[in-house]
Amino acid sequence: MALIKLKIQCRIEEVPTIGRFLINSFTTDLADFAALSPTYHIAFIANVSNKLALLEGLINPSKFTAELKKITLRMLGTMDALKGKIDRLERYIDLALPLTIGKKDFGISKVRSANNKGDVEGLTRALADLLNKVSDNMAVLTAAGYSAAQHTALQTSMTSLTADNTAQNAKVNERNNKVISNYGLINEFWDIMTNISKSGKAIYKTSAPNKVDDYTIAELKRRIRQEQLRQKLFGLITSAAAGIGGAKIEIKPLLGGRRRSTKSKANGKYELKSLATGDWVVSVSLAGKPTINVVVTIVSGEALEKNFEMSEP
Repeated sequence: MALIKLKIQCRIEEVPTIGRFLINSFTTDLADFAALSPTYHIAFIANVSNKLALLEGLINPSKFTAELKKITLRMLGTMDALKGKIDRLERYIDLALPLTIGKKDFGISKVRSANNKGDVEGLTRALADLLNKVSDNMAVLTAAGYSAAQHTALQTSMTSLTADNTAQNAKVNERNNKVISNYGLINEFWDIMTNISKSGKAIYKTSAPNKVDDYTIAELKRRIRQEQLRQKLFGLITSAAAGIGGAKIEIKPLLGGRRRSTKSKANGKYELKSLATGDWVVSVSLAGKPTINVVVTIVSGEALEKNFEMSEP
């Protein structure tokens, strides 16, 4: 079966927003559209609104998002807890004698690097390699204080990360495949939006030129992207209710994409500007404090204030 090519002239996540803009304008101006053609009526609005609801459920499915949030936050929790386990293991390696390989050859630095980058695939590979080398030196590590329970805890972390990473990738692929399999629906909706756009411009080009932009898709797309400049995450990082500087705030789209980060100022304030609409995974970290992981939703044209209190270990 040949793959259907998308007709849209914007990012796929912008289609519902452009659709809402056009439908709202069309609903307000229904009398003018009805005067142009009998094909425009109340039932037309109901039909296109139903298609928009289907499209929004396809592109931003709430059940899928909730499941992905749960998996992602659980995985981040495992990665945060892993840091302390690796620190202790490194000390046991320092104390243990004689080892079959050099201390640096255990690969502790590779585990830390992958963990800090959020590279789960790299982390599980490095962790598996580390655990194999630890098993080869279990007798001397045990004599240094490393326990079977600690070894099992690290193995459990690796198993959990592998399972959650697989589940996360499967969820994202499931959503992407569902969108691809419904390109026909997206094209059908886009054809209707193009229809409204052309008629709106024809109606108002001479009678009300100021309204033409409301029906010009390129202009609506520009407005959406202009709104993104106002979309930001900001707030205050505190510890014992006092603003604290130097905390790292890192964000990444829940569906995957480029990470962004900043650090809180001396008074605890932070700000991340020009964020795309949708769900973002936020991680707040500071040396000596437990990392905070949450998912926030950026809404079109709005700034979101989110404060974080760093607790004691």
